[in-house]
Amino acid sequence: MTTASVTSDIPKRSDIQDEHKWQLTDIYASDETWESDYEKVLSLIEKGKTFAGKLSDAQELYNCLQVRNELSKIAFSLYQYAKLNKDLDNRESKYQAITDRAAMLSSQAAAAFSFVEPELLKLTDDKLRQMASEFPETDIYDLYIKELIRFRRHIRSEEVEELLAQSSMVTRAPDSIFTMLDDADIVYPSIKDEKGNEIQLTKQRYAKMLESSDPRVRADASNGFYQPYKAHLNTLSASLSSSVNADIFYSKARKFDSCLAASLDGDNIPLSVYHSLLDNTESDLAGLHKYVELRKKLLKLDKVHMYDMSCPLFPDRDYDVNYDDAVAQIMQAVKPLGEKYRSKLREAFDSRWIDVYETAGKGSGAYSWGNYSVHPYVLMNYNDTVDNMFTLAHEMGHAMHSHLSNTTQPYPKHQYAIFVAEVASTLNEGLLLEHLLKKSTDKQDKLYLLNRHIDNTVGTFFNQIMYARFELRIHEEVEKGGALSSDLMTSIWKELTEQYYGPGLTIDEMSILKWSRIPHFYMTYYVFQYATSYAASQAILTKFLAGDDSVIEKYLGLLSAGGSDYPIELLKKCDVDMGTADPVKATLKLFADQVNEMERLALG
Repeated sequence: MTTASVTSDIPKRSDIQDEHKWQLTDIYASDETWESDYEKVLSLIEKGKTFAGKLSDAQELYNCLQVRNELSKIAFSLYQYAKLNKDLDNRESKYQAITDRAAMLSSQAAAAFSFVEPELLKLTDDKLRQMASEFPETDIYDLYIKELIRFRRHIRSEEVEELLAQSSMVTRAPDSIFTMLDDADIVYPSIKDEKGNEIQLTKQRYAKMLESSDPRVRADASNGFYQPYKAHLNTLSASLSSSVNADIFYSKARKFDSCLAASLDGDNIPLSVYHSLLDNTESDLAGLHKYVELRKKLLKLDKVHMYDMSCPLFPDRDYDVNYDDAVAQIMQAVKPLGEKYRSKLREAFDSRWIDVYETAGKGSGAYSWGNYSVHPYVLMNYNDTVDNMFTLAHEMGHAMHSHLSNTTQPYPKHQYAIFVAEVASTLNEGLLLEHLLKKSTDKQDKLYLLNRHIDNTVGTFFNQIMYARFELRIHEEVEKGGALSSDLMTSIWKELTEQYYGPGLTIDEMSILKWSRIPHFYMTYYVFQYATSYAASQAILTKFLAGDDSVIEKYLGLLSAGGSDYPIELLKKCDVDMGTADPVKATLKLFADQVNEMERLALG
């Protein structure tokens, strides 16, 4: 196996074969067709306004919701077509302009129908249920009406609602201040790389430096990277504290018992699910503690610091995997999901759902983006590495989830919740890992693959739960009448780092400032959902590996369910109850088993 290759010249779009480019004409045959739909949305906006004051009549309400759905589908396609074209070349001013036009049109559309919920909430629950039962199709808007009734108790008077809407301009300030400081004002120092060259740190270069095989480079990178955060710690503490205060303001204004209750209410997630995730993980951190000790041995370090937790243990095994080989491996890996899944996945690979390679001006990274009216689109910047193969499997999991939900559910129920969004993607990665481990006869390759997956579990599961515990602690501190300070938040972060990573990790003064640079802390109680999805996928994978073939059909049912029920209930139909310890225990056991296997292969 050869070392992954890197080309110095970024290809042009004209250098790439059409089969590896998006087929955006599936959305609109031409820009002129796009303009035609743009005009159609303007007419639907005007049509929507005619329903105001008439929603106590069942037929009028049904017609209004149908028009709003049609408008929403078209407006989405307008925006997606423009944004996908823009992402292919961000230097293209034409698509920058129509992306902005499409975004403004969506805002106009939302404003045009803003009367709907306030008008409906003036009606009694019985009246709403009665009208829903009189709809021509009663299984399309039933969940919408149910949710409207459920949330009613948290809707305030029109005057208060208006004030709450206006307050958002003020309460967005902490996030804006943090973003400007973090992305615009902070300047990182320079450090010397392995060859003694002066390199000015950036966020991307910092991440790369932590992968260095030289402990000195890793230490210098960490110390240098955190210097500006330490210098601005009072500002960062004030911005995060203000964000927490804003969360508490809204939770009280909406008459919730806590910020956590307010955040979980949107998907009707019981508080016990959040606490169960944290408590059950923290009850068995032995596998993570052992992994820290194993890293120390394999890296031959006297002490292992947090900045030593990211470097690959077997970097020389990162071999080439060209795109066609990656597709073949993924198709083999998902065999357990059945021929229906595989045939649709094959169609996705063959029908230009994916824009494969990096080109000049193209957006970075990778994503999957569904479209109810056509099919999902997946952006890649494939560069022939193992990581890119796993990223492709991940994004195609999202794409298949979107496709199955979109083709099974009516439009009002097609969108799945963030709570389950990473199940399909991480299960695909798990299946790919199992496939590659089974077919590999090279011990070093197996070690590389295990190391990659273990590190992924640390980042996606353990770290996110630790972040979730920190978030809960700082909100509860203020809710009980306390105040946040940089010293308090640093103290909490240090305590949690020691708890999660165990006695094998040496704590340094810079790494415990990490709380100050996490942007997701400005998205209230968001991070735990990465861990719930991951735990659910690992629980499903564990059942399959144990020989429970029946779980696959249930899993495909989950992918087809969209938002037809609350995410907790959808997972239960897949024999995964996130209110119990079982999914977390399955994840912890699978992780511990993989650490043990890596230890056996590396040291046995």
